[in-house]
Amino acid sequence: MSRSMIELDKVTKVYRMGKVEVHALRGVSLSVDAGEMVSIIGASGSGKSTMLNVIGCLDKPTSGSYFFEGVNVSQLSDNQLAEVRNKKIGFVFQDFNLLPRATALSNVELPLIYSGGAHNRRQRAIDSLQRVGLSKRVDHKPTEMSGGEQQRVAIARAMINNPPIILADEPTGNLDSKSSADIMGIFHDLHREGKTIILITHESDIAAQAQRIVRISDGEIVSL
Repeated sequence: MSRSMIELDKVTKVYRMGKVEVHALRGVSLSVDAGEMVSIIGASGSGKSTMLNVIGCLDKPTSGSYFFEGVNVSQLSDNQLAEVRNKKIGFVFQDFNLLPRATALSNVELPLIYSGGAHNRRQRAIDSLQRVGLSKRVDHKPTEMSGGEQQRVAIARAMINNPPIILADEPTGNLDSKSSADIMGIFHDLHREGKTIILITHESDIAAQAQRIVRISDGEIVSL
């Protein structure tokens, strides 16, 4: 039986904080096909970021199953999960997560260093920055860039290993409306190239730009 690229089946995630149990996900089921652009929308505390952590192999479900490209993630070792994250998934975060004292070029090169992809590393990073319109900013540090430019660097870094899927957690949350439109334009370009894009957001106008909107509330999907 063929599977979707991403397939969550009755996934729960429970965090234990002392004697208190926090049920972040409550039986979530979701399928995403290769090449889809999906937004996951919900209020703060709804479970959307926990869902992204599970999809991105940053966290394992407490119960239920998660198949990524047909592979049961819960059966993978930590090293195998790290390899999936590095080679298959590009991450983009609200706060950019850039090294402040490193240049744009050095920030984009990082995943290649971790994956051992040293061959032609500098040129690949330059090419990736060029794709997001930053060919003239390769030697600038994050402190010398606007928020929109920093997010472009983060996208260039996410794309450096040419992963099939991009996970973006509130990618426009810290940006003005023009920068947000520019960043969404890049995501649309990547989607047209065949990338699978999953956007986590609380902004309805951003969510509406995806092919499909998944709404989550109190750890449960309320609409697909």
